[in-house]
Formats: sequence, structure tokens, C-alpha cells
Amino acid sequence: MEEQDKKIKILEQKEKEVRIEIVGEDHTLLSPLTSKLLENRQVDIASYSIKHTLMSDPVLYVKMKEGDALAAVVSAAAALASEFEEFETLYKKAAIV
Repeated sequence: MEEQDKKIKILEQKEKEVRIEIVGEDHTLLSPLTSKLLENRQVDIASYSIKHTLMSDPVLYVKMKEGDALAAVVSAAAALASEFEEFETLYKKAAIV
């Protein structure tokens, strides 16, 4: 699946909660994203479920103690992307090609 094909669907959004379906992803993205969200002290709950790995898309659930849940997801995703880019840079420096 190409990057432009990836989509998110906001299934439910309340004042301090959000449920998001992330099309085309699996544990590889959702596990580190959930961990990154839980590093935020304002996040009360961050979890995800995948009904069937091959037949359904994961649903991310975030509940905040305070603050905007969707903004917390965006911030965590941006932080993860930055960490992955840093890792890639360090890996390329260390790799013998």
C-alpha cells in the first residue's frame, strides 16, 4: 500500500476521547504509537485492538486526563516519525554498504 493510500477514520470523538481506525496498519505502527502516547502524562488510556490481523484494521483508543486526544495522537505520531528518522540516519552512518 502506498503512502498516499493510507487513511485514518475518526470513529468517535468526544471532549477527552477519540477512537481512530488506521487503515492498512498493524501492530508494527500501533504498538510504538501506543507506547509513545502513554509517555504523555496527560494521557489516561491509550490502547488499540485488531479484531483479525488479516481482515480488519486496528482501532486506536485514547482517553485524556486533560487536553485534546486527537492532538495527543498527532504529537505522538510526529515524535515517533522524528525518532525513526534519527534511527535511520544513525543506522546509515553505522552500516557498511
